[in-house]
Amino acid sequence: MIKILLNTLLGLVLIFIWSRFVNLRQIANIISGTNLLYLGPIFFLLLLSPIIRALRLKIFLAEVKKVKLLDLIFLNGVAIMLNFFIPIRAGEIAKGIYLNTNYQLNLGKSVIWIFLDRFVDFLIVLLLATGFLLVVPTSLGTKFTIMVSIIFILASGFAYLVIFQLKFSQKLAQILKNLLIQKHIRVYFEKFSNFILESFKILDRHPKDLFFMVLLTVLAYCSDGAIWYFMFISLGSHQNYLKMYLGQLLSALTYLVPAAPGYVGSAEASGLLIFSGVFGINADLASATTVLFHIIVAIFTLLFGILSVFLLKIDLGLILKKALNRA
Repeated sequence: MIKILLNTLLGLVLIFIWSRFVNLRQIANIISGTNLLYLGPIFFLLLLSPIIRALRLKIFLAEVKKVKLLDLIFLNGVAIMLNFFIPIRAGEIAKGIYLNTNYQLNLGKSVIWIFLDRFVDFLIVLLLATGFLLVVPTSLGTKFTIMVSIIFILASGFAYLVIFQLKFSQKLAQILKNLLIQKHIRVYFEKFSNFILESFKILDRHPKDLFFMVLLTVLAYCSDGAIWYFMFISLGSHQNYLKMYLGQLLSALTYLVPAAPGYVGSAEASGLLIFSGVFGINADLASATTVLFHIIVAIFTLLFGILSVFLLKIDLGLILKKALNRA
């Protein structure tokens, strides 16, 4: 609760800062001219994105359990709703709890596997962002591209060691354990490191599986980028699709920053920063598009989330309680 309150305070501060850089009356005028015909493809793409990611998660989990695709699609709906309104990664933890309860998977490993699925997403975001930054004109300098590239190299290097060089990673963990002074800390470190290395084995897969996981992630972000493309069109502004794709990738990186419930403040601030600061789009137009996006996503998230809870017959109170305790 303390973390949620602090995140809420941060969101209010961001809303205040954002409001100082834009004309709120002009934003309202721009939104009032929304072409409602484009809301159809936007809602379709909002649904397509979690479906693609559910298919990726099915492939991800295939080595340990055959999970129904429909269950994973609706589980994504529940997770999206929880993450939106309780942004402490409660959605990912809830996924692990559901897999433990309904598919008898180990609870600890289920939660770790869900976060590993997100880790794969993060790696591909870094890779794609590096490539797009080289071809899409932005106000970001070469140093930012180099920084993203270094983070990708380090993260992928870590993943390679723990997945494909298990014996070396075990030796390295043993060396690090011996450097610790207190005995009980060494015991906990050994248990934790063994658990993590064991969990990462799920990614030691056939190249075909890894290829499809990468491909599905690229397609998911194609869908996300198209949402922004149609958002701007609905407000009478045609933008380069590649910019929208890169904008979504950069937006995904901002999800690492603590956010208030409903992403209030952080969504508006990141939208202004990316679309106006990085791509040079008019600040009021960028903010109007972000606010409209925020409203539509909130409606979709609530509808899709409630439907998913109903169809999965989830005891949301119990899931939420366990998720908050785990968080």
